[in-house]
Amino acid sequence: MKKALKIFIIVFLLFIYIYVCKIDSIPSNIIIYKKDNINFEKFFGISYTIENKKVDTILASSNFEDELQKENILQVKLFDKIPIKDITVNIIEQATVIPGGQISGLKLYTNGVMIVGKSEIKSEDGKYYKPYENSNIQEGDRITKINDEDVQNTKNLIDIVNKSNGEKLKIEFIKSNEVKLTEIVPVKAQDKNYKIGLWVRDSNAGIGTLSFYEPSTGNFAALGHGITDIDTGDLVEIADGEFLTTQIISIEKGRKGNPRKN
Repeated sequence: MKKALKIFIIVFLLFIYIYVCKIDSIPSNIIIYKKDNINFEKFFGISYTIENKKVDTILASSNFEDELQKENILQVKLFDKIPIKDITVNIIEQATVIPGGQISGLKLYTNGVMIVGKSEIKSEDGKYYKPYENSNIQEGDRITKINDEDVQNTKNLIDIVNKSNGEKLKIEFIKSNEVKLTEIVPVKAQDKNYKIGLWVRDSNAGIGTLSFYEPSTGNFAALGHGITDIDTGDLVEIADGEFLTTQIISIEKGRKGNPRKN
């Protein structure tokens, strides 16, 4: 009797485990084309509803297009009563795309300006200074504001520093995805311009391959990857960019262990 009870408990627990795994395997997001059916695996006790209407009823109705929006929240219920999971269902239009393969140019603008180096400033008195020395700013950080004014590009930063007339600057920068504050006093260099001793970059350029484009909208896609700065090796935080016409003028064959010449 005890052995039979143990077997029953093991089988029951195994059933519960499989049942929970089945529920867990239900996706949280589904994308389907307009006019396609939504196919769900059905098993004991589970039902699917949208706005308290069963999916089977919606799919069978004549006004299917009116029932569903572009984005719908579908609720998974246990025994039609207990909500256990939500599924986001996105319905998209079918589209015809044209395969690409063309080489394309990219110019990417950073969010703020990225610090790529530091240098001493030779001032009017002939001495060398490091205005940034105690600022905690390092290569790879991004300056986003100076004296509460947005820094949009390199020229913008130079103008803000110059108009300071040597007064202390309150600098907002981003380090490891955290906003930091610091202060730097500009130094008047021998060329009569005020400087803070930081080399910065506001854009990066590269090439990619156009994967496809969609004729009716002009939308396009390209196989991509994270863009890193050539000096710091850090991922670049992109604010904006341009797609440029590009022409291949030469090809250099890679070799084992060295895919391109450094």
